[in-house]
Amino acid sequence: MKLKKDSNFLEKIAKRKFPYIIAEIGINHNGNLNLAKKMILSAKKSGADCVKFQSFVAEKLISKYAPKANYQKKYKKTQLELIKSCELKTESLRKLKNFAKKKNIEFLCTPFEIKSLKDLIKIGIPAIKISSDNINNIPFLIEVSKTKLPVLLSTGMANINEVAKAVKIFKKTKSPLLLLQCTSNYPSSIENSNLEVLKVFKKKFKCLVGLSDHTQSFLPSIIAITLGAVVIEKHFTLSRKLSGIDQQASLEPNELKDLINRCKETKMTLGSPRKFPTIEELNSMKVARRSLIISKNLKKGIKIKKDMFEIKRPGTGISPENFKKIIGMKLLRDKKKDEVIFWKDLK
Repeated sequence: MKLKKDSNFLEKIAKRKFPYIIAEIGINHNGNLNLAKKMILSAKKSGADCVKFQSFVAEKLISKYAPKANYQKKYKKTQLELIKSCELKTESLRKLKNFAKKKNIEFLCTPFEIKSLKDLIKIGIPAIKISSDNINNIPFLIEVSKTKLPVLLSTGMANINEVAKAVKIFKKTKSPLLLLQCTSNYPSSIENSNLEVLKVFKKKFKCLVGLSDHTQSFLPSIIAITLGAVVIEKHFTLSRKLSGIDQQASLEPNELKDLINRCKETKMTLGSPRKFPTIEELNSMKVARRSLIISKNLKKGIKIKKDMFEIKRPGTGISPENFKKIIGMKLLRDKKKDEVIFWKDLK
């Protein structure tokens, strides 16, 4: 297997000012290459950093006897038939990757089995996204780890022990790793987002974290950012009216644009862990804070007593915290009632 290592992929994400937004086109293209390209253009226009697709050979992924998930049951086709209709050949994925590159948006793809993994390595990808359904597929994870490419691992349907087993495989090969909290339902409910686990992932596995969100709300993404998520992945479509099993759990272009703006606002709102006055507050300090103020007309040479000053706005003079220091000091000039006291007025 020819390797094309890009260990800086996750490092660059970690250093970004704003979260890295993945528009998960997935299989919403319904196997139509032209529709897939339109989705790439729309995702770029909406402000996404990356578009992501899925690569699979349906027969190697699904048994013809596999039951359908609840959200798939409204379709007459079998699960195999549903997924087969959305299959993209390797050459089509190569064309989409090149198209995305020309449009200056990152291309990622999830391989669902080893053949697809090998095909993606051949066309060249900066990282490998592993879907939740493969988190306990140890042989597959081992093959991925051999590439030593950065890994974005979704953790839907998994317990913490299963996550730990998967993480151990990638730690062994020193593959850069990001864990994505995920709830595997389409759409999923807010109350099942379980975002507190992001803190557990960071502490226990010492890795980057993100959210692959299938809810119909922006809130989980916003909260995830406050908990340290550096990647947000949301399913994306041109319209939920399009046919397809994942359309209802997907954002439309204007919604994706709105989400991205809110994610940026959230990150800006978090600011810094250091407490200091902002640039905006520096002017407010002069107006809203208080200074030591002369309480009566005073002549040059008089020694300051406690009843000769009071504490009022503005905050341009001696700070109230220094009130004890000025008692007993001499005035170097006449001062009128309500004038601000400055250090240059005293000796």
